[in-house]
Amino acid sequence: MTPAFRVTVDGQDATGALRDRLLALTVTDHDGTTADQVTLDLDDRDGLLDLPEMEARLTVALGFAGQGLSVMGVFAVDGIGGAGPAQSMRITATAADMKKDVRSPKTRAWEGKTLRDIVATIAAEAGLKPVVGGSVAGVSWPYLAQTAESDLNFLTRIAATLDATAKPAGGALIVQRRGEGKTAAGDVLTAPVIARTRMIWWKWNLDGREVYRSVECEWSDTATGAIRKVTRGTGTPLRRLRHVHASEVEATRAAEAAFTGAARAAMSITVRLAGFEPRLLAGTAVQIAGLRPELTGEWHLKTVTHRLDAGGLTTDFEARKGAP
Repeated sequence: MTPAFRVTVDGQDATGALRDRLLALTVTDHDGTTADQVTLDLDDRDGLLDLPEMEARLTVALGFAGQGLSVMGVFAVDGIGGAGPAQSMRITATAADMKKDVRSPKTRAWEGKTLRDIVATIAAEAGLKPVVGGSVAGVSWPYLAQTAESDLNFLTRIAATLDATAKPAGGALIVQRRGEGKTAAGDVLTAPVIARTRMIWWKWNLDGREVYRSVECEWSDTATGAIRKVTRGTGTPLRRLRHVHASEVEATRAAEAAFTGAARAAMSITVRLAGFEPRLLAGTAVQIAGLRPELTGEWHLKTVTHRLDAGGLTTDFEARKGAP
């Protein structure tokens, strides 16, 4: 199979102009609020490559000739550089959705709103489609303050109390629990299975510093003025959350989210595949099979990197899961 790519610049197909210039094309998909990125390394041997405009929109697709290409996203150019003496140019671009109004500071109050309501409002203001995981969509708060805080930071903060992430991607604003697995179109994903035979190389680690057996969170009882506590899990080591919440319900949510996150964070793995796997999306799950028993099963994808260069088209990923 012959690796193939397609790049359009502000809607104009630039693939032909780039084909004999492309040294490497790298797409990195991140979990959470870190912006997805694309990097194009180009041969500028004659110094005649045109510089793209800053904020030009790059639509990038990868795959194999004759099999159809997978769209990796739309990115806005934010950096151009070069090197020599063998002249080359590097163009970097960031997911266009991350440059929308969701990053502008705002001050407002949210009263009696569900997460579905909040995401729908913010998405509409940014011209994005709201996609909310079913397990968290109906969660509500009596009152939330957003003070000189961007919509993305605000959503990230409240999502964290639900062990969820908030991320603009593919024209959508996606808020879902880690591993819940929805695309920008709102479709439910099934975790791909990655067998040992598909792996060129892997490295794993078990970090005892990340293992907590219980989590404690405080809340303020306005009726009595007392500071009370809720705990999830049993035993030590115990993690104490610093923030004092306004209600027992909110403190319980935060404790449960932190406990779930701790249970998932103990083991990490980095894998390089022998080929391209477009089904892997940061923030969703992957099934690993064929390695030692502790490594078998479902992992949460933190970062997925696709790279096209002289060596072919490959996919790397970083993932985490709980202690065995």
